[in-house]
Amino acid sequence: MKQFSLYDADRVDQLVRPAYFEQLSGDSSAMVVFTDFRVYEPLVIDGTTTAIEAENMMKRSHVRLKLVIDSQGSFQGVIALDDLSNSEIIKKVAEGYNREELQVADMMRKRQDLKVFDFHELETMTVSDVLEVLRQYGHQHCLVVEREHHQIRGVISASDIARKLKMDISIQRPPKFAELYLSSLHR
Repeated sequence: MKQFSLYDADRVDQLVRPAYFEQLSGDSSAMVVFTDFRVYEPLVIDGTTTAIEAENMMKRSHVRLKLVIDSQGSFQGVIALDDLSNSEIIKKVAEGYNREELQVADMMRKRQDLKVFDFHELETMTVSDVLEVLRQYGHQHCLVVEREHHQIRGVISASDIARKLKMDISIQRPPKFAELYLSSLHR
């Protein structure tokens, strides 16, 4: 067996950071801000998890988005921390749901309602292109799919991009028709 040693750290005072080696800008390839599920395990949650439990788990682990799966592991939708806010839960309770029995599946954004990036198009995009699309649709996160394989390949996160670019990025979700209607009544 080989013999290995540990060394004194008394003369080490610098940290190596990715930012020293990678100059990221809006013109950089979108692939540098893409979380690839071939490299990183996707964050998933079972649709039967209670909404209250899911919110607590996501807050404790500082996670803003999880992929929702069923008992067979099939993709059902996504749940964002914002989807579990008190105001969203109150809306469901007003619809007749019991607060304690609300599940992630009741609160999630269903698969058929999601818009996604195509992986092969993403390979040709820049970070600025991605941000423009996210702003246009008002999305903080967007899944990336390989359509020919019917697979989710990864995710893009506006907060990850902001952190890597070291700048504030504001993405507002477009108002729903009901919100526009109500605001016009109050003018």
